[in-house]
Amino acid sequence: MSWRNRRARAGSDHPAVQRPRRSRLPLVGLGAMAVGVAGLLVLLPSVSSACQPTVSPRSESAVRTASAIATGSDVLIIGDSYSTGVGSSSGRQGWAQDLVSDRRWDATIDAYPGTGYVDTGRPSTSYYSYEARIERMARRMTPDLVIVQGSQNDWLVDAATLQATVERTLRKVQQQWPNATVVALGPSAPYPRSTANSGISASVAAGAEAVDVPYIDALSDGWFTPSNSRRYVSDDGGHLDDAGYQYLADRVSAALDDLASAPSGDEHCA
Repeated sequence: MSWRNRRARAGSDHPAVQRPRRSRLPLVGLGAMAVGVAGLLVLLPSVSSACQPTVSPRSESAVRTASAIATGSDVLIIGDSYSTGVGSSSGRQGWAQDLVSDRRWDATIDAYPGTGYVDTGRPSTSYYSYEARIERMARRMTPDLVIVQGSQNDWLVDAATLQATVERTLRKVQQQWPNATVVALGPSAPYPRSTANSGISASVAAGAEAVDVPYIDALSDGWFTPSNSRRYVSDDGGHLDDAGYQYLADRVSAALDDLASAPSGDEHCA
């Protein structure tokens, strides 16, 4: 959003300002005052060296994120069945579709059920892994924002392998689209499925941290609890219904706004 500065025009009908008549001070008094002021100026640092606005790396990242999540941005979402909408009434309206509609993005949602960073949902092929799909997208688009979601499908992968794969996958995104903002969204299953995903979440978080990618942690932040999961879970018990996906989209949207709301600058005083 651009802001337009407006300057008020000075009027021509202001009354003349009468200046009070200055009394004459003895020359000795004026000299003493000059010496005193000069001494004070020596003690005070100059304005330029006293307090200067600085921009922290976090605030720079926030500015980039704010631009990346703006209306009309080109967005790529890589994900699993949650991003395809399994469990919704149509079977095709997940959190990703809700989020894209709410924020009015120009988005590509590349999602396949059963897939993850490591698990491809199909034996003996890596074609549907997140990394492979990201590589193929390089020839099709240049996104402003990339969200990599999941995945609870990596539940059979050991922690070290999953962390290394997450790190490699997110680094691939950074290399292909160096100007894009990259965000990782962890597992977000309703209770009680969420309790089995803590190890996956920890590995994804560690991999994201290794390449300085923000991680949205639905588990640690307690998005799904024993009480609210009953309102959001689908009939299969492992996915979300329409209300659940909209709730998840709202929480992701708020988390993105938080990433974009860091202070624009700090004041550094010497």
